[in-house]
Amino acid sequence: MSLAKFWMLLLACLLIEALVGCGGDDDPGDDDDSAGPITCAGDYTVDSTNTVGGMAAIADCEVITGGLYIVGTSLTNLDGLSNLTSVGGDMRIDENNYLTHVIGLALLVSVGDDLYIQGNRELTTLDGLAGLNLVGGRMRIGHNNSLTDLDGLSNLTSVGDDLRIQHNDSLTNLNGLSNLASVDHDLHIKGNNFLTNLDGLAGLTLTSVGGQLWISDNAVLSN
Repeated sequence: MSLAKFWMLLLACLLIEALVGCGGDDDPGDDDDSAGPITCAGDYTVDSTNTVGGMAAIADCEVITGGLYIVGTSLTNLDGLSNLTSVGGDMRIDENNYLTHVIGLALLVSVGDDLYIQGNRELTTLDGLAGLNLVGGRMRIGHNNSLTDLDGLSNLTSVGDDLRIQHNDSLTNLNGLSNLASVDHDLHIKGNNFLTNLDGLAGLTLTSVGGQLWISDNAVLSN
């Protein structure tokens, strides 16, 4: 090959590389297409000692393999968790006195073990949990004084252990549980003073509750 042809070929290759990549992947998106979800291993805690840092540590997580504990913070929302699709262990949202909604959890589909939502006195709605389909362990919704309904749980079909809905002083109905088909252990509905009916449990039968059914101390319950 003459030197002139060599330089012409080299120049052509450099030009092609600048435009589309010489000898490269003809579909630069392939690597992104094959990438899995962003997985964060272990347990994570967000509390009053380092709320900002705790939320920042899990902001990009799509899957958390362990537990997630959001306890005793001054958070008003969970928008920083908008990427989260599943938690492999326990998930606890407890004693967050200024939390008003959980819309940031809109992509959450499953919790592998227990889900507790308790003692959040300003929480008015669970609408952010509309994608939640499965809780593998126990589920507790209790002592949320401003919670008026469970409509955000409309896609929940299965709870793998006890389900307890208790002492939610503003809760008027259970309609959000209309798609719940099975509770593998006990079901407790207790101390919800403004609960007027149990229509939301129409999808459950005595055989789909694996343990005992307890309904007590709901002051104005009529059926």
